[in-house]
Amino acid sequence: MLCPEPRRKTMRRRGFIKDVDGQRGDLSGRWATMHIRSRIIISGAIVLMAASAALSKDGVLPQLDLQKQCKATQKATDDLTGTKNPDAFDLCIRSENSARGKLIERWAAIPPLDKTSCIRPADWSASYSEWLGCVDAREYVRTMRKEHPTSLPASKLCPTVNWQSDGSITNVVACQLR
Repeated sequence: MLCPEPRRKTMRRRGFIKDVDGQRGDLSGRWATMHIRSRIIISGAIVLMAASAALSKDGVLPQLDLQKQCKATQKATDDLTGTKNPDAFDLCIRSENSARGKLIERWAAIPPLDKTSCIRPADWSASYSEWLGCVDAREYVRTMRKEHPTSLPASKLCPTVNWQSDGSITNVVACQLR
């Protein structure tokens, strides 16, 4: 009967693995950790790029099942209020179709970053109305930042944030310690 080969004992010293008999190991603990982290970060970036590409494929607004969505909304509303509202379903359909029409009209003018951030068909409750609200809010913030390139002194609290017309932050002025 063959005896199994004895396991080699290792000990960690100064960031590398050294066998008990003095032989240096292939990878140090730090290197292995950095390698694993970099692979996770790269994998995450690939997944995000694929999701963005899937979202903007064909360059059209994603199609939602409004019948299913509005039935679920009506059921949740009825359960919450304890009453039946027969007009809720039709109102939901009209509202969603109106929001969809506005998004289609503005689709070419909506910046790609807004599309990626706001138009998310895989979310638990995707809705044209919510997407339109998100796009409008981002547009409003950009407009306000163009009109007021520095922070408005609403209070004496810190920090003060300054931004560029495209919405990116230029600098942050921290509080002065007294």
